[in-house]
Amino acid sequence: MNLRIALMYHDIYHNNIKESGFQNSGAIQYKLTSDNFKFQISEIAKLCESKKIDKNQIALTFDDGGESFHSIIAPILEMYGFKGYFFIVTGLTGYPGFLNREQIIDLHNRGHFIGAHSHTHPKSLFELSSTEIEAEWTKSIETLNEILPEKIKMASVPGGFYSEPSRIALKKNGIEFIFISLPTTKIKRDSDNLQIIGRFSIKEGTSTRTILQLINNNFFRQFFELFKWQALTLIRSLLGSNYYQIREILLKPHH
Repeated sequence: MNLRIALMYHDIYHNNIKESGFQNSGAIQYKLTSDNFKFQISEIAKLCESKKIDKNQIALTFDDGGESFHSIIAPILEMYGFKGYFFIVTGLTGYPGFLNREQIIDLHNRGHFIGAHSHTHPKSLFELSSTEIEAEWTKSIETLNEILPEKIKMASVPGGFYSEPSRIALKKNGIEFIFISLPTTKIKRDSDNLQIIGRFSIKEGTSTRTILQLINNNFFRQFFELFKWQALTLIRSLLGSNYYQIREILLKPHH
């Protein structure tokens, strides 16, 4: 896979933040308005055209499987000549706010990429046993393989934590490309020839200027790689299993 950069989005909404996807405090920070998203994609397209960057080298990825993938995101991407990488929490297929089977098939038929994002989206994948991790991936991938006419080759890891049990389970289920949350453009190929692809996360407050700098400015990307992820990794290592509990408290809205 020849990529310049992978960006990680989640849900987009028109008027109400509850239109699509997860509604917990951790998810809400990643939701963008459709106007904001459309402007970002239009500016990315302009940059690609002015700098002669192949749009296929910009991986616009979307986690969780919210209904906005079909109703908002795909039409905007297509308007500007992009294809999306849509990662689905299969246990929520057909639930209110999430994609149904027909929408997943339609996205595939329109040329977008479909991948697995686990079956139930555990809050902390690394706290599960190896057996539970394998079950999460196997169920998710088997479900998508049953829905689509061809077997999927891609997955993204909930929370971005790529571990040995996940590697074994994903390889066993035919996955070739694994997207994680490490902000890097270096694509790692492991001993099983799996390609591990980092992503730069886009949140509600991420400016369009920042996104364009990430795509076009190597020094700016290196800053993110060196400082942002290392700081987050240190915090996670210090807090251990308490990281997610404290994160939820900090993200919870206060009145």
